[in-house]
Amino acid sequence: MDGSISQESAVSAFSTAIIARSCYLFLDSGPKPRAPATDLPTEILLRIFYLVYAENRSLQLESFHSEHLREDWTHEEPLSPALFPFAIAAVCSRWCDVAATVPEFWTRMTVTVDKNPTDIAAIRACLRWSRSLPLDITVTRSIIDHNTPDEVECQRAQNVRALLRPHLNRIRRLHISVLHSATLPFLFTDLDGPAKLLQSLKLASAIDDGASTQIHSSYGPLVAPVLDTLDISGRCLQDGLLKRPAQTALMSKITSVNISRYRPSGANVEGLSLWQTLRTLSELPILDDLTLCDVHFDINQKYPTVATFTLSRLQTLAFEKLDDSHVLKVVFAVLIGVRLSSTIITDCKVNTLGRIGFTDYLTFENMDVPKNFINMLHHWNGSSLTIDNCDGVDDRFFDIMSRPFKSTSEEECYIAPRMTKLRLLNCDRFTAPALKRFIQARIRAASAPQWGFLNPLATESDEEDMLMMNTKAIGWLDVRGRGPVITKADATWLSEHVQMFSWDALQPDGKRYVVEYDSKKVVVK
Repeated sequence: MDGSISQESAVSAFSTAIIARSCYLFLDSGPKPRAPATDLPTEILLRIFYLVYAENRSLQLESFHSEHLREDWTHEEPLSPALFPFAIAAVCSRWCDVAATVPEFWTRMTVTVDKNPTDIAAIRACLRWSRSLPLDITVTRSIIDHNTPDEVECQRAQNVRALLRPHLNRIRRLHISVLHSATLPFLFTDLDGPAKLLQSLKLASAIDDGASTQIHSSYGPLVAPVLDTLDISGRCLQDGLLKRPAQTALMSKITSVNISRYRPSGANVEGLSLWQTLRTLSELPILDDLTLCDVHFDINQKYPTVATFTLSRLQTLAFEKLDDSHVLKVVFAVLIGVRLSSTIITDCKVNTLGRIGFTDYLTFENMDVPKNFINMLHHWNGSSLTIDNCDGVDDRFFDIMSRPFKSTSEEECYIAPRMTKLRLLNCDRFTAPALKRFIQARIRAASAPQWGFLNPLATESDEEDMLMMNTKAIGWLDVRGRGPVITKADATWLSEHVQMFSWDALQPDGKRYVVEYDSKKVVVK
């Protein structure tokens, strides 16, 4: 049920139909041709609608940590032209009336707040037809244009908030994606009270143009005892959590936090307090997933030499579009002793980042750090490395990785010694022979007698495999996207020396060099 972007969304068509009905445009003004499907018996229509409803539902885990399954909506683009039940309800007034008799159909709502907003009557109808069932609500825009401000977006959002407020206690998911950050603090300030079913809350803006200048009364804190996922802009974090310490205790079940978009304009502007942000997040007792994206943090504050808090349960960490490597250094300092499952660093400035702590799966995306790339891997002790579109991956990179950075009569210490999986995506500055030399060096180091290089970041409670950073051979190699040419001889050698090996490299002329899985032949497509 994928729709083209150029097509009208089902929500827009449904809103237009509701407006037409309110204006009596559906009243008969004489004989009109009718499609046979519109005259089907009600029971037949309901059976068809239930079949379509079932196609939009699936068994899913209640939450990331839960082992219990429940039936839920399958993911679909909120502005899809075929979004159920809006596409069906927009066909004709009779189909809409029949669909309106089933409350379960209306537990997923999409509301637009741009220059062609969802009509208030359509929103009221959906809320009414869903009766008292739990709701999944998306508030979004049909068009995001960073260069064209929408001066009335906040007012439209205010109207939507007034309609949703009485139903807050039955909302399970509330995802709000607007253009202006000035719209969000208003919604967050007045989004308070009991929200006993709320599991996922997203408050995001495409641009950061400051906080709302309006003053709004607040009736009390947001009580969300089962909130699991929090995705908010830096403005919402600042106004809703950093300035309200007591609020965190009312959302103690949060496991995932995404903080994005805090870019105040002007010279010498103060960024978001990094230390206060981390300290606030440390008060979430089961937080295990954290993403910091496009946030300007205040790096001029004086931080304690030793953190008095920790994020001990954190498992996955992601940085994206951060403009100062000091942010990453502070976060990793707080995480000393914490073993992460995955760390993703995307489009960040890391010119002074000296080391990365415990993380098993490490990913770099869109990085331009040719001089310091090796330094970041010096004390990394994970097993899987993914590098996507990074200029620093060239023959020199693999030559340095092939040599021990410390060599004595008793031991040889290699960079990233425990790495056994390597994935190279859209990296076209290295050659297959350089990669072969690296693979061969790791095989030789892994087969030689090893004295056990002590891991400088290990603790006494770590398993023996983590205490010693003995060099391991590469057992899994994947090269995809833009990449170098590979010869048949190189493909044969790699297939004989790497347990799992795949190669699908795109060239500037559009040709792809693909190594077939079974025969290991090089095919040019």
